[in-house]
Amino acid sequence: MALTIRDIARLAGVSRGTVDRVLHNRGRVDPEVEQRVRAIVKECGYQPSRAAQQLSMYKKNIHIGVISRIDHNGFWSIVIRSIGNAERELAEYGITLEKRYFDYCQPETQLDMINELIKLDISALVIVPLDDPAIRRRLQELSDDGLIIILLQSELPGFSPFCYIGSDYYVSGRTAAGLLYNFSGGSTTTVLMLNGSRYLSSHRLRRSGFLEELAAYQAPFTVIESKDITSDPEYAYHRARELLDRHPETRAVYTIPDSAAAVSQAIRDANRIGTITHIGFGMTDATRPSILDGSLSATIGHRAEQQGSLPFSILLEYFINGQAPENRRILMLNDIFIKQNSVF
Repeated sequence: MALTIRDIARLAGVSRGTVDRVLHNRGRVDPEVEQRVRAIVKECGYQPSRAAQQLSMYKKNIHIGVISRIDHNGFWSIVIRSIGNAERELAEYGITLEKRYFDYCQPETQLDMINELIKLDISALVIVPLDDPAIRRRLQELSDDGLIIILLQSELPGFSPFCYIGSDYYVSGRTAAGLLYNFSGGSTTTVLMLNGSRYLSSHRLRRSGFLEELAAYQAPFTVIESKDITSDPEYAYHRARELLDRHPETRAVYTIPDSAAAVSQAIRDANRIGTITHIGFGMTDATRPSILDGSLSATIGHRAEQQGSLPFSILLEYFINGQAPENRRILMLNDIFIKQNSVF
C-alpha cells in the first residue's frame, strides 16, 4: 500500500499539516522537524498522489458545508467541540468549514440551509439530515451532481451517501429495553416513553427497537407514549414533569431524544428518585450528575467526539490521497453507563 501523509506524520511524530508544509515548502517548520520528515520521505520513496497535487493547487477553493444539531451542554455540544478541533487542523491545508446549526427545525428550514451552502460552492456536505421527501430528493440531486455527502447520526432510507457515521439506533433501542428489563427484574411496570422527532430516523429506530425488544420478552409492561418532547431542555423538563404528575403509576421512563438531563431534573423535582427507573442517551457533563444521584438509572453513549471528528478525517484523506473509506457505514458502539462506571 502506498505511503500516505498520515503515515509520514505518524512516523515523524508531527501533524499532517506539518508534513504538508514540508512537502510543499510553505510556512515555517523547525529545521530539525523538517529534516526528520524529509528523511522519512526519502527512505520510504513517498510520491505525492495526483489528488494531493490537485489539493495543493486548488486548496483555497475547498469548502466543506456542515449542518449539525446543537445543544448547550449535551451530546451535540461535544460533537461541535470536536468539529472545532477538526476545523483547526483543516485550516492548515487551507480548507474551510461553512457551518449551520439547528435544534428542532422543519424540513423547509433545513432545505434553505442546504441551498445556502450550495451557493457557497462547497465541495462536500456533512449533515444530520431530517428524514423528509424534499430533503432526500435534494440530497440525491446534489449527490448525482458529484457533491460528496456524509450523513451524521441519522440515515435516509433509499439514499446512499459517500458514507454514514453514527450508531445502529435500532440496536440502541433494544439495548435500552434490555436495561429496563434487567433493572425491573421483569416485573409488572408502567413505562412512560418520551418520543423524539419524527424527522430523525435515529429517534424512530430507538423507539421501534425498544418496543420490539420489550414485546420479545413477553413481559407485563404497559407503555404510555408522549408526543415529541424535543431536545429543548426547558420544554422537555416541563413536559416530563406534566406527564409524571398525570401518570403517578409510572415506574419507568424511557427518554428517546437527547433530553435525559432535563427529564432527570423533572424526576428529581417530582421526588421520584428511587421509585422510577430512567433509561436515556448520552454521557455528558449534564447527564453524569443524574447518573450519580439516581435520577438516571443508565444511559447509552454514542461516542460524540468520534462522530464530530471522523467525517473530516475521512474527507481530508479523500482530498489529499483520493482514498474513499472502505466501510461506507461506520457504526459507533453503544456504550452503557451506570453509576458504578461514571465516576471519572
